[in-house]
Amino acid sequence: MGTLVQDVRYAIRWLRKNPGFTAVAVATLALGIGANTALFSVLDAVLLKSLPVREPERLVLFEWEAGRPFRTSGRRGSGMARPEGIQGSSVFRYDIVEKMRVAARAKSSGPGPMTAMFAFAPIYEVTAATEDRADLVGGQVVSGGYYEGLGVPFVLGRGILETDDRPGADPVVVLSHEYWQRLGGSADLLGKPLKLNQTSFTIVGVTPPGFAGALQIDYLPDVSVPLSFEPALLGAETGMARDGKPGIWWINVMGRLAPGATREQAQQSLAGTFQAAALEAMPPPRRDGDSARIEAKDYPRLLAVPGGRGLREHRAMYSRPIYGLFVVVAIVLLISAALVIIVTLGGWQRLQGASVAVMSMIYAGVYIVFAFLVLRWKRGVLPVAAALAIILLIFAAVAGPAWRRCRRGHNASASSVNSAMSTGECLQAGQANDNGAPAVLGSASGV
Repeated sequence: MGTLVQDVRYAIRWLRKNPGFTAVAVATLALGIGANTALFSVLDAVLLKSLPVREPERLVLFEWEAGRPFRTSGRRGSGMARPEGIQGSSVFRYDIVEKMRVAARAKSSGPGPMTAMFAFAPIYEVTAATEDRADLVGGQVVSGGYYEGLGVPFVLGRGILETDDRPGADPVVVLSHEYWQRLGGSADLLGKPLKLNQTSFTIVGVTPPGFAGALQIDYLPDVSVPLSFEPALLGAETGMARDGKPGIWWINVMGRLAPGATREQAQQSLAGTFQAAALEAMPPPRRDGDSARIEAKDYPRLLAVPGGRGLREHRAMYSRPIYGLFVVVAIVLLISAALVIIVTLGGWQRLQGASVAVMSMIYAGVYIVFAFLVLRWKRGVLPVAAALAIILLIFAAVAGPAWRRCRRGHNASASSVNSAMSTGECLQAGQANDNGAPAVLGSASGV
């Protein structure tokens, strides 16, 4: 332990006597560490972080797949890559969702695999008006029991109940915590009206900070209203059946597993109901000559996937570029650490002159690309502190042993060892005697 303390003391003295090297090394490692840390924060938020709800591992997200010949009456929502010859999505038609929910309620009354099943969908642009302001906000429609099924605690008020999602129910709205803050953040907003696309809703609740629902990772709804009020908000653009036309596939469906139940059990409990309803809802062929019937291999199949992170289409879309960028900045950090080690072993003086200009231009170009990540990181002092710690460890591991050999070989006096100048001279002399090897750090007075 005493030897390590001596090595660290020597490293601190050498860094103080060589401010040029110290500045370059700290900046190099700080940018590398900062870029990696900032990018990992993005990776965690986009790909790894679970929904801030009760027991997210028990949430199950329903999707479906079918052969290409299977027909739908139109879709509204995001898709993701499927195997060749297969189509699929995470959106369902309203009448199919209702049949699945009826089947789930029948099973949940006994020892079924799910304790709750709920639906939701985005409403991307909604005009929201209070007495003194109007905004264009993002919204969503949710079925009764959505917040209870997810397990969301409320800052104020309550969520949307089953009784709110029935024909003839009073229109109610739940605000996100961020939108509530924009409206003033007062508890007095509960019970006040909020006009959404010319329909007046009563504010009944405020969600906790950090909760943005279970929709795509890049969509943060400000307001949530009952699913049955979607036609009132969208009019002719509704996804419901209207004017004799069938509705489209636009609603996402999730459930909460009962303790000890599995996703496979949840899928099996609804697979038959979904397939029968989907085949019944399949429209006739669009082209002459196409068969009205499809083969059994092309029938729609219900899927049950982990739902603890919400919808997954946009996460999958972002995963490849994020992982690729993470690999790049990790390589940059390794190069940064390697540069410091090379300079430590080869001597700071060896990098002075024309080679320094060339290396500076290369590293400037690389780090400009990643510098904005560090600047956006609120705790920017931590990369600098980490860089200093790494440099001290490098010096203690690489330069410390050479310093001790120098002291033993030349019987340096205590006063000369404690001097930064004589220490540098001692190292030069000691390394010159070790098979003609170059100096480990060069003269301390060389900068």
